[in-house]
Amino acid sequence: MKTLVFTISLVISGLSYAQQTEQNKCNLPVNYQEPKPDKKIQSFLKKVDATIEDLRKHIAVENECNEKDVIFLRISEQKGNGMYSVCVAGKPMKYKRMGSVFMGTNENPFDTANSSK
Repeated sequence: MKTLVFTISLVISGLSYAQQTEQNKCNLPVNYQEPKPDKKIQSFLKKVDATIEDLRKHIAVENECNEKDVIFLRISEQKGNGMYSVCVAGKPMKYKRMGSVFMGTNENPFDTANSSK
């Protein structure tokens, strides 16, 4: 009985891992259109070089890909901050903006002790 339970749990965990690895790809339709940002907020952010196009350039340089490989999936922004879901060369990623600074969502700008830069 213990062997049966162990075998079943091993198979189920293997299947769930296989499903998770398949979900790490952006499967966008051919006619996908990016969401449009708020024009008023973008004109405000243009003064400090923090527009959507600036983020696109930042992501392309950081991930060593072309700007056309960066596709926005979701844009949620205000004048002071923003959250962005993007597809970078087929890989889903999330970025945030604090003021005029872009960074990945898992990065902490205040953690200087563990910074390798």
